[in-house]
Amino acid sequence: MKSKSFGTIDFANFGLAVAVTVLVDWDGQGGRARGGIGALLACSNLWVIRRLAARAIARAAAGDKAQVSWLMAALGAKMLILFGLVWLCIRVYNLALVPFAIGISVLPISLVFTGLWIGSTAGEQGKA
Repeated sequence: MKSKSFGTIDFANFGLAVAVTVLVDWDGQGGRARGGIGALLACSNLWVIRRLAARAIARAAAGDKAQVSWLMAALGAKMLILFGLVWLCIRVYNLALVPFAIGISVLPISLVFTGLWIGSTAGEQGKA
């Protein structure tokens, strides 16, 4: 799964995570760290999804027919772990919800804008 598009998605996700971490300190009470923890979870989520997808594609290319059920089980386990980590951050460590939510929303925002940018430049590159 090495391609320029995926590198662009990773770069946009990480860049937006850094921007959110730097800019989300409006209350002066550690909002920057809370936003950074949410952004770290979002970046980690994308990294795990990409690794799982790469393994599933490699298994499918090798002719393994059971890779679909394996991928679904792995993605389900990943979501359960992500839900547990979010619960731990909010309930146990009492992180403020708004900065944390802004930080964790880095992933969908970066995916949407990067997808729109890649889609709009695909015609210019002759790939549309």
